[in-house]
Amino acid sequence: MKETLPQPLVMPLNKFLPALFRALSDGGVHYCVLRGYEKFPDYNTGRDVDLLVRASDLPLAIRILRSIPGVRVVGYFARPYVASVFLQGISSPPKARALQIDCDLSLTWKGLAYLPADTVLQNALLHPAGNSTLFVPSPVHEAITSLLASLLIGGFVKEKYFLQVQRTFVRERAEVIAAMLPQFGAKVTTRLVDSVIGGDREKILGCVRALRTSLVLRNLLRAPFHCALAVARHYAKEFEVRYLPGLLVTVCILSPESCDSTTVIETLMPILQFSAVKVEKRSFWPDSSCKCDFSKNDEDSNSNSGARKSSLASMATVGRWLAEEWLSRFQKNFALRLIESDSRDLMTNQKWRRYRVPQWFAWLVGKMLPSPDLWILLDPAVGGIQSSNHEAIPAQLLRQLEACRSFVKTRNRFVILDADKPATRVAEDAYSAIIDFLALRADWLLKDQFPFRSISVSKKRFTQSSD
Repeated sequence: MKETLPQPLVMPLNKFLPALFRALSDGGVHYCVLRGYEKFPDYNTGRDVDLLVRASDLPLAIRILRSIPGVRVVGYFARPYVASVFLQGISSPPKARALQIDCDLSLTWKGLAYLPADTVLQNALLHPAGNSTLFVPSPVHEAITSLLASLLIGGFVKEKYFLQVQRTFVRERAEVIAAMLPQFGAKVTTRLVDSVIGGDREKILGCVRALRTSLVLRNLLRAPFHCALAVARHYAKEFEVRYLPGLLVTVCILSPESCDSTTVIETLMPILQFSAVKVEKRSFWPDSSCKCDFSKNDEDSNSNSGARKSSLASMATVGRWLAEEWLSRFQKNFALRLIESDSRDLMTNQKWRRYRVPQWFAWLVGKMLPSPDLWILLDPAVGGIQSSNHEAIPAQLLRQLEACRSFVKTRNRFVILDADKPATRVAEDAYSAIIDFLALRADWLLKDQFPFRSISVSKKRFTQSSD
């Protein structure tokens, strides 16, 4: 009979959203939900919730998010125009337990406002959502932001919102032109509005360069110093986000050969969704397609020269892969990577000799490989040296376990879990450890920016075994 596991406590979306909007209003935060609110509070049509707030209200908004009972901040990263917060403890279909909240601080392109945020907030309307209410932009402002957020910034038309934008432009043509006129001028604005009304995608895309040029020139004419400073700040922050490490979190799940770490990771993948912008699975060493490049036909390697060429080719492939691993640390957005590994991955000399990689090179690669932020060891003998059926654990497995234990205990942060439990229970234990680590990391990121009390997750959680 299949074991029924207790479901973890998570807050339904239709409970969280009213609590959030009520807390924001009670706390005096001026906000509005920019888009995708039509089916609130029961369903979220997007992967996140876009809140427009004043930059001065951001500390209070973050404090409110952290104060909602049962919800934990597990991720945070910011650009000059948006602060993204990842909250754990909220049910989100199909299996995820987290939700991304984007606090938009301005509506800008390259630091230049295409629609003043204060104007949008001052004209926000109260919108019913079930038994609660929330603030949303006026139809004109919502249509403009829904169009320009993709067109001006990304250079494309987002079809998801286009029909609604088109209907608003037809119905409120004069009001749309009046709202865009100060930033883009009459000629460019009228051209864009009429192109949207006509539904001509090519003409709409043809307006992108004119829109950007007009926005820059009009800002330069009005306030040249402020314009130059805003653009400089934008690129400085983008450089920091794009080219400085820190947005990638890696978790290595290590196990002896007898443990089913694949099932554990496959169980983790859906429930970790929305805990970061991207959740991905990787192998500790290059994948099978890369390994195929290492394995040359025996007839090509009979001679010394053939073996030497094969070895050099394998070393080049591994070196390229190692460089890609380091470059992947420079993520543009907050990402969570699960790395699957077993005890053989620790034995680089034996593992890579099959692929004609010299012993010294295998050792060097192992030393240069970027270390994961958190190690999780699946140990089937964590409770003792006897297995669940009271049979002695084979000597080979014991050696593997001892090697794994000795290795992870040299890492900065690790957790040892009892792998003798059912795979679904092990996955829940691993999920808890990952969430605790993410929450601790998020708390560390926030403490220097906002005057909050730290969360109560102990660092000892990651330096001792967890039964």
